[in-house]
Amino acid sequence: MMRLIDRICDLLAILAGIYLVGIMFGIVISALARTLNLSGSWSSHIFTFTEFGLLYIVMAASPWLVRHRGHVFIELLSAALPRRMQRSYSRAISALCVVICLTLVWYTWGATARAWRFGDAEMRSLDMPKYLLLGAMPIGFGLMAAQFLRFVFGPVTMHTGEAGVHE
Repeated sequence: MMRLIDRICDLLAILAGIYLVGIMFGIVISALARTLNLSGSWSSHIFTFTEFGLLYIVMAASPWLVRHRGHVFIELLSAALPRRMQRSYSRAISALCVVICLTLVWYTWGATARAWRFGDAEMRSLDMPKYLLLGAMPIGFGLMAAQFLRFVFGPVTMHTGEAGVHE
């Protein structure tokens, strides 16, 4: 099951990277069009897709970052603990992260379902169903919870027990 989740997270991270490159090109095209006095209604759509894309990118790439311990966390306390306590501490922190992610899944799923049920729309240069925007959150937080579970029950812990930058 974790192999499937890993493949999904890999795919989402690749899509996030592609979207980020698309945003970069969109910004360049928009700035160039403005400089050449060619901007029209289409240029405001680039801004809207950029806004929405930032949420999609974060939700798509975060589970991959969790798996590779690429997110920001502080090892100062884990490094100060005795070796025999470090693994338990790290697993407890990972379990807390699972609980937080699952709580966020619950609330964001509720918001997504309400937006679907009531037909809410995000009104920008393009009208977009709000559930398409909100729907990225329960998926992203759910995958992050699955990745944090790896550190709760797997052989590797989230923390290394050494203070400093580890790359």
